[in-house]
Amino acid sequence: MATHRIPIAILRSDSGVPLDLISNQITAVAAPSIGSLLAYVLADGGSDEGVYVVFDVPQNYVGTPKLVVKGVLDGAPGASDTLGFGFRKRAYANNESADGAFDAEQTVSETIGSGGTAHSDEDGYEKSITLTAADYAVGDTVAGYLFIDASGTTYAGNFLLPSDAGLFFEYSDA
Repeated sequence: MATHRIPIAILRSDSGVPLDLISNQITAVAAPSIGSLLAYVLADGGSDEGVYVVFDVPQNYVGTPKLVVKGVLDGAPGASDTLGFGFRKRAYANNESADGAFDAEQTVSETIGSGGTAHSDEDGYEKSITLTAADYAVGDTVAGYLFIDASGTTYAGNFLLPSDAGLFFEYSDA
């Protein structure tokens, strides 16, 4: 049994989530550097705001699904600051209705300051949301919404989500 990660395409963002050069958000070294890349600027604005995604469940999928979020922190977290993410989705197969409300959110949150994982300003950050295995089947198309979970976040900085390499579907095969 092996674990796999496949990249997830970001289709669009909410109006409050701009796509920007990372160098406009952090003090990046001269190009070429991470500052030359594009990222969605996610922040806790008091309500959930994020990005819309789509992916297919691979033919070798067996179980243990996770949504992996990778990016860069923009702002120094306080000692007890938390950062939380949420994911809502709708999975559908060929000849099944794609139209319908997304399922209830699945969330994850942790303390990212010195009282927890001890992250700092401009650090890389990765977190996984454990998904409900029974919701996914081989060949399903999954439309979803990833967001900063306002109810699980006290961090006042931004989370820079790379536009092409920030989200992954992780799963195990047979």
